[in-house]
Amino acid sequence: MSVTYLPLKAWNKQWILEGPRLLCRRCGASQDLTDGSAFSHKRGCPLWGRQAQYPCAELAEIMKQKIQAGLF
Repeated sequence: MSVTYLPLKAWNKQWILEGPRLLCRRCGASQDLTDGSAFSHKRGCPLWGRQAQYPCAELAEIMKQKIQAGLF
């Protein structure tokens, strides 16, 4: 039986992993997974111009916590 890991589920509501690219679910803007800079949303996206987001770093931290908790 699979148990949902809530931080990953929350992250997944906003982002899509597509190969080596990360995409915003709202505007479709993308960024390479190796890019450590703040994510750039397309103009018109509700998240454009808001606080800087670092989804690659967030995903890395979620995975680190999941491994430390023995859930991976």
